[in-house]
Amino acid sequence: MFPSDPLQAPLWTVIASLTHAERMLEVGCGHGYTAAVMASAAGPECRVDTIEEDRDHADLAEQAFEQRGLSKCIRVLRGRGQNVLPRLKGHYEVVFLDGDWREYPRYIPHLVRLTRPGSIVITANLNPLFGGWGGKLPGKPAILSYMTRLVRDPHFRTYLVPGEWHSISVRV
Repeated sequence: MFPSDPLQAPLWTVIASLTHAERMLEVGCGHGYTAAVMASAAGPECRVDTIEEDRDHADLAEQAFEQRGLSKCIRVLRGRGQNVLPRLKGHYEVVFLDGDWREYPRYIPHLVRLTRPGSIVITANLNPLFGGWGGKLPGKPAILSYMTRLVRDPHFRTYLVPGEWHSISVRV
């Protein structure tokens, strides 16, 4: 499992409780840490779909889910977010974007389609927009486009979380 800030893990319980999460979606699984935290926070009836392009990461995540008894509630969908999202059906109460931020602008129509009023979208990796990570990573125009469109989208109310540079959007 990829290490993450353990101080943020309780936030997933709050988000799952606020949304009465039955389905959660993550774009950018990595080694599976956040998907495992999401599934554990939401309880045994919740299902988590997580999208991962990297074959090695997806394999490691699936192994970790199996070892922790989470494979029945977490499904790894292999591929790029921009290719997998169009194939998904139904609604998610929580969506977590933690993948390639250069694809984020293409996700907005899918975020509208895959959520319903009351759903929450959390977007990570906004740091390049604010000079984070040395300001040298590509993708600043894509993040700016995504955030501008998301903030202006009448389907969402969005708040930027300073410091971590995430956004939290509520579907209205």
